[in-house]
Amino acid sequence: MRFRAVLALGVLVAPLGVNTMAYWSSRAVITPGPVVAGSFDLKVNGGDALVEAGLRVDAMVPGSSTAAVFTVSNASVADHATMLYTIAATAVDGSPSGSTAALTAKVTTDSATTTTGGGLTCAGTGIQTGTSFNGVLVGTPRTLVPGASQKICIQATLAPSAPASGSSTITVTFRAVQKDPQTP
Repeated sequence: MRFRAVLALGVLVAPLGVNTMAYWSSRAVITPGPVVAGSFDLKVNGGDALVEAGLRVDAMVPGSSTAAVFTVSNASVADHATMLYTIAATAVDGSPSGSTAALTAKVTTDSATTTTGGGLTCAGTGIQTGTSFNGVLVGTPRTLVPGASQKICIQATLAPSAPASGSSTITVTFRAVQKDPQTP
């Protein structure tokens, strides 16, 4: 009986003596680069907001167009403030309604407008053409490094089938975001 008791005690105590444990530890130190403050500033024709910036027409007739050239600038003060900008527009009908649906947009990189029998146009190849003034005019982001500028010509054409009277108020919005300096 004594032998069994010693054997049983050995079975109970043996796992306690064989158990091993290890704790691992490691660390890494990261030294960040410098953090530099700057500014991020998109300008259109040298300002932050424009009113009636050349696209206003008081007597536009069906089939005619008007156009204006805008200088888009990156006035940011920081080495890594390269910006990507897009252009969108909204148009609201006056009374009677229907004029907005008859307007189409064309956007080019022309530096001047061209006078034709139907009004002012952007003669170059369109970045975007045939779009409504309710939506994206330039959806593929355009790049501007700090201190750089680009010319953008926006043309509005009133379809020949447009109502003979009516009005639209167009708002064009330039939006910019900083380009990730890590992305080529």
